[in-house]
Amino acid sequence: MCRVLAYSGPPVILDDLLYKPDSSLIRQAYDPQLLNMLNLGGFGMLAWDSSSAHPELPWNYRSIELPVFDNNLRALARKAQASCLLAHVRGIPYSTNAGFGAHNLHPFLYEGCCWAMAHNGDLADHALIKSELMQYVPTSISRHMQGNTDSETLYALTMSILGSDAQNASVDQLLDALTSSLKIVAEARDKKGIDRSSAMNLFFTDGENMLALRYTYDFGCYDTSNPSAIHESNLHYLSLWYTTGQSYTVVENQYTMTGDPTSTEAFLLASEPLTRDTTGWIEVPEYAALIVSGTGSNRRIRIADISV
Repeated sequence: MCRVLAYSGPPVILDDLLYKPDSSLIRQAYDPQLLNMLNLGGFGMLAWDSSSAHPELPWNYRSIELPVFDNNLRALARKAQASCLLAHVRGIPYSTNAGFGAHNLHPFLYEGCCWAMAHNGDLADHALIKSELMQYVPTSISRHMQGNTDSETLYALTMSILGSDAQNASVDQLLDALTSSLKIVAEARDKKGIDRSSAMNLFFTDGENMLALRYTYDFGCYDTSNPSAIHESNLHYLSLWYTTGQSYTVVENQYTMTGDPTSTEAFLLASEPLTRDTTGWIEVPEYAALIVSGTGSNRRIRIADISV
């Protein structure tokens, strides 16, 4: 299972998100607090810098190196800043059959689409239902697919449902398309008789607005013939947390959101809190989408129940 981080707000140095907090995203790659699994499949991120040329376009970094040993990433994080970031450390099964490689790294952002996506979870028996799902994906979208993961199939399916709106879709349009995608996946699972637990923690951003989904198909269902292969995600909901305020900074040697906690000028979302002190963090409910829209003092947060 992967670890993901998303930030939107006043520009911050990437080091303050990726490395410096006591439970930073990079630390979560080898020492997660809410997951008993090393995340050894590589690192990827998209970052938007409002002060850069063409601020609507993110810059992209990805590497199959373990991020804790990635000197290029460390040097970049100390120098670069972002007003929006979507970063992902990939967890894959400890198997020679795992889809390892740069082509399978998140986040995904296709040409002609404004929404990027990263996934924390596992779509059980993806190979059995992929052909069912790809019937909804036109060539205009499938030609951008580079990897073979369940995550990219989910992204391609959602962008396909958005259709011509994918280039400038609102967060509400994305929510509708995502709900439709979940229904299509549920129908494909039913058709193939798949009832194993599958976690769908999905993170979307367009460089300003955000949508995060915490959803699981058939929670608690797993194959009992091989107990040693049962992953904790079959037994516990994958975690998803957020914190909000006016700025994200250091106070008394502790990273925290400062200012009015009801303000959403700065918003930070992660698979697990970046700090061991979690008093300023709120857990996203199960079977819900967290939606962040607008900018600055006009930004607002809402929760939408998801049922398919």
